[in-house]
This record gives sequence, structure tokens and C-alpha cells, in this order.
Amino acid sequence: MPLVGLFFFLALAMDVGAAPSAPFEADTSRASLQTDSLKQYQSKQVVVTGTRNELRAKDSPVRVEIIDSRRMANSGMATMADVLREQTGMAVSGAIRSGIQMNGLGPDHTLILIDGQPMIGRVAGVLDLSRLSIGNVERVEIVKGPMSSMYGSDALAGVINIITKRPADSLHGDVLLQQQTRGTGEGRVEIGWGSDDLELSGFFNAKNQQPFSLSRGASTVPIAGFTDATVQGNVLWRPKRAWTLRSWVRAFGSQTSGSFIESVAGQIASNSGSVTQWDGSATVNAEYRSGRARLNITSYGSVYNERYDFDTVQGSGSTIDDLQRRILRTYAQYDLMIGAKNRMTLGGEYILDDISGTRYRDSTGIDPSYRTAVAFTQWEGLPTEYISYVLSARIDDNNAFGTALSPRFSLLLKPGEHFRASASIGTGFKAPDFRQLFVTFSNRLSGAGYDLLGASRLGIDLQPERSLSYDLGLRYEDGHRRLTSVSSIIYNAEVRGFRNELSNLIEFYYVRTVGGRDVYSYRNVARAFTQGIETNLNLAYAHDAIGTFSVLAGYQFLDARDQQVVDAIDKGQAGTAQGLLTHEAYGGLWGRSRNSGVLRLQYDDPSQAFSANARFQFIGRFGVEALDKNGIVISDPPRKVLDRDDEYVAGYTVLNLAVSYTSQIGQTRATFGVGLMNALDVLDPIVIPGLVGRQFTAQVQLRF
Repeated sequence: MPLVGLFFFLALAMDVGAAPSAPFEADTSRASLQTDSLKQYQSKQVVVTGTRNELRAKDSPVRVEIIDSRRMANSGMATMADVLREQTGMAVSGAIRSGIQMNGLGPDHTLILIDGQPMIGRVAGVLDLSRLSIGNVERVEIVKGPMSSMYGSDALAGVINIITKRPADSLHGDVLLQQQTRGTGEGRVEIGWGSDDLELSGFFNAKNQQPFSLSRGASTVPIAGFTDATVQGNVLWRPKRAWTLRSWVRAFGSQTSGSFIESVAGQIASNSGSVTQWDGSATVNAEYRSGRARLNITSYGSVYNERYDFDTVQGSGSTIDDLQRRILRTYAQYDLMIGAKNRMTLGGEYILDDISGTRYRDSTGIDPSYRTAVAFTQWEGLPTEYISYVLSARIDDNNAFGTALSPRFSLLLKPGEHFRASASIGTGFKAPDFRQLFVTFSNRLSGAGYDLLGASRLGIDLQPERSLSYDLGLRYEDGHRRLTSVSSIIYNAEVRGFRNELSNLIEFYYVRTVGGRDVYSYRNVARAFTQGIETNLNLAYAHDAIGTFSVLAGYQFLDARDQQVVDAIDKGQAGTAQGLLTHEAYGGLWGRSRNSGVLRLQYDDPSQAFSANARFQFIGRFGVEALDKNGIVISDPPRKVLDRDDEYVAGYTVLNLAVSYTSQIGQTRATFGVGLMNALDVLDPIVIPGLVGRQFTAQVQLRF
């Protein structure tokens, strides 16, 4: 790639000054009080997801939320879905798998990364986060709002970057055993060794869940059992001062068997058989630093396989349904510090993305494929100590949908030590995926009976979905009031407003009925918007002799509407035999809660040996299209609309409790924990995925 050669030449030529780094260095002085230690820990947090460069979180113009390992470790949580559902403005959704809804947009609009590399294996647009263990996770970084200017497609709603641990100096290890009632038994092992020039680490995790059933009214819902395992290995080597070489390999395998329920297009079908999944990925990275310049080159490859072995013969004439997805990605990024306060980034990327399997074969025998060439640039500026900004843009050129340009501008104002005001405007896009373009599937399960055809099979020219997003925020950070010589209070507060204007959205729609079966496909029709206000408050009281009491509270108000329905209401063209639809009666997009919130109460003793917490998640009522009572409300395009109280699922509150105790046994640090998940016994497995009622958890963790 000629561009890479140019970057390398520039890196060698500009050998002056310091290597690229965060514009501000964190204060590393030690403090005696627990409050001061917590304050320093927060002020030193560094993020990479917002700009693809290291930057202190409090100084990043791109707003980045952090979930650190300390918060996950003492909560009794087992999966990434558990972690993310406790974040303000995020909800677990998906009829088949547990994905994340963010900024009012569905799981297929959020890009999920592990160490900066994309996860693959979406089914119906959803990556199943309930199968992703939190073991070996150092922190999770979340950017809400379109990030296509740096990450391309699938980042229309935002980015979630799961960052794994790096080993500390010398040899260390970690062993954990955990068991949940009506859930998984889990075991994991971590081991690592580090020095100035070499880091080695490994991770193994295995989970098993026995099949069980849940009662839902007069019916019984089966939950299939599964066994899965994950293994990961990381190597970092610094052969010379200027060079850093990294490599990591990750593999996952899962076997699910038994009976389960599928819900598609309002049809609830009983299924039985087995599902086998496995994926493997490998990354090789080389980084060269010379003075003010840095060159980073990464190659990443991933393969995902999935096979369904149904007990029922499907429309293909077989009980077998399989899929294979392959991605090969080569990426180069060049960073240059210009003066002491500006950084320029240039980059290029080339992506090969192929898919094959029962659902994607065509008469020519050629497997569908994407080829995408990318160029991007970014400028980080710090004109004064009170202002910083980031301007970025990316061009994606794809053989299937053409060219997409995605710019973004983010601004941070720092009028004082504690206040931060941020604003951003940017565009995002989501390319039509293989399923939407090429799928051919015929469901013959009991209770169902439909055909699903990709848009290209019907001659429909799908275009990328697009969004224009605005984000405004005001936050107060590192508030600190010393009450006495041994006690203090620290506090942080934030309010954020956002709006996403979406166009050309791809929707799943009914085409016609053939042979007694409904035929569905995809088309670009919808225009919609999501907007809302999000608030967060973090308060901690610390006493050297008593310990630390902390409160984390968050609330989101969300307004998500179909713009075409709004226009039809304005024109008096929306309604049924019961009368015209009004703005007051229109409940917005299906599956979105207008009100949601989280609350976390925690106590840590002075020695950090004992911890207890209670976590609440409130989800307000939301509409489910399968409950629609009055049919089509607007005809062009046809829409069923949320406009009646009996089309809603009632709101609910999830309460999780956890207690942990840590003691030193020789050279080993042992932590024992117990928890009660979903203490209020919320249960509706069809419309609230991931909640199976009340669960008790117990775990033991040994660190050496």
C-alpha cells in the first residue's frame, strides 16, 4: 500500500520532540485519604476509543463512558450483557439474542469491539452479549452517537470497546469459579507475566448451563442448555526502544441443545435441536515511534461458523442450516504531534468480508462478498488550555453500496478546573448487511411458517442507512469537599442532550403471501428520529476509619418516533375506523422506553476487603408490535402504530444485590462473593430477553 510507505517515511524523518501522547499528563502524586485516592484514580483514567489515540478521559472532546474492572469485580455479574444493562440509557433487546439498545437505536446499529477489533457473528443483526464473559476485561469504553468518521459502518448508534487486561510486572494469575441458579456454572483462569520489554498473558473460560423451563401464564417456555469456552493469548514485545510488536489470538466455541422458543415478525415458534458456533480471530500489530511521529500497522483476521441442526425439515429440504463469515482487515494509522498542542492523524484500511452457507447460496455458486477501501483523517487541536476539539472524516468505498463520507466535529470547553461543556455534530452510516441483501430462508417450525428473501433477490436496491447526530453536554467533575481531617465527599454530575435524525432506514416488511406462507424482505423506507436527555450523578463519602459509601444514579428520557407517521398526523392522514391518530396518542417507535434509569448503592470498608452493593435498573413501559390491536394506521408506507395502552408491556425494575469479602492467605488473595440477581423476580422470556427470574450466585476467586 503506497500510503503506508509514505507514513513510514514521515515517521522516520520527523525525529524531534516527544512521542504522541495525551495533551495533559495526569497527576501521579500519592494521597492519604480514600477520597483523594478515588479522585486521583478517576482523574488519571485514559481512553482510546473516542479518537483512536490515548487521551485522558476528562480532556477528551469525544465523550467516553468507562466501566472499569473494579465495578464489575464486586457485582457478581457473569456476562457483558449483565454489565451493559446497568448503564444509563442502555437496555438489553432482541427477540432471539441479547443485544444492546443505545440512544434509542437497535443492537444492529452499535459496533462492538474487542481490543479495537470488530466482533462478528450477528444473527438477525444481534451479537449475543450474554455469551461474552467479563473475565480478562480491564475496562469497557462506550461512545454514544455515530462514530462512522473513525469506525465506518455499524457505528451509527455508537461504539462499545471491550479492552482486555495487560499483565503486571512479574508472574501473576487468577482463578475463578462461579455458579448461578437457573443459569451458568463458570470457571476461568488468567495468567500473565510482564517486564519492561516483554508481556505474556493467557485466558481460558468455560461455561455450562443445564436446560430448564420457565412458566409464562398458562404456557411453559423452554430454555436450552449450552456449553461454551473461550481461550485468548496475548504477546507484547519491545525489541528496540522505538518498536512495539503485539499479537493476540482468541477462539470461542459453543454447543447449544434442547428445546427453545423463537419469536420473529410476531410469530412465536417452538424449536428443538442443536446449534454449534465457533469463531477464531488473530491480530498482529506493529508500532513505531520516532520523535513526534508514530506509525501503527495492524492486520486482523476472523472466521465465524454457525450450524443449526433442527429436528424439523426446513424449506431447504434439510434439517441443516449453516453459515460461515470471514473478515480480513489491514489497517494503518500515522500520528504526528504538531507543536505541543495539536495532533494530526492519517489512516487507511482495506477490508475483505465474505459469507457463505445454506441461506446464502445462489444459482451461480458465487458467495456474496464485500470489498471496502477506506481513507480517514483526524485533527486534534488545543488552541488554549480552555478549549480542545477533534475534527475527523472518513470515506468508505464499497463494491456493494458505493461511497460513504462520514465527518464529525467535537468540541470541549473547560472554563474551570471542574466544569466541562461539550458539543458534537456528526454523521453515521450503516451498510446493508449480507442478511438484508442475499438471505434465502424458509421457516417450517411449528407455530411459524414464513419465507425470508434478501432485497437483492427481489431486485430491490438497498442503500446505506444514514444519520445526522447532535450532542450537547455539561458536566462537573472531581468535586471535592473535605469535611474533617479524616473524611471527605467527592461528587460528579452530568447532563447530556442528544438528537439523531435517521434516513433511508432499512426495515423488515411483509411482501405477500405465497402458498399459505408469508414472504418478508427488506427495503429503504423509514425516516425516524431519536432524541432525549440523560443525567448522571456520582457521589461518594469516604471516612478513613469507616469506609466509603457511594451512590451512582442515572436517568434517561427518550423520544423516538417515525417521522413519516408524524408527518401523516400533521396532514390528518393517519388513523383507523376508530378515528384519526393524534400526536398525544402516538407512542413512538416500538420497543423503546420513554423513561429509564439506574441506581447503584455501594459500601467498601477502609481496607477494601469487604464490599456490598445494591443495583437498580428501571425500564419504563414499551410497545410491542405483536400486541398491535388496530392494524395499518398509515398506508404509504404501511405502518402499524403504537397508540393504545394494551399494546404496551408494563415497565419493570430489576434489583441485583452482591456482597464480597477478600482475605490474604499466604501469597494468595482470595475473594468470596454471593449475590441475588433479579431479586424482584421479573420474568417475561418472550419480550424481556435475558431475565429468567430470581437467581442466586456464588463465586470464589483466587489471585496469586
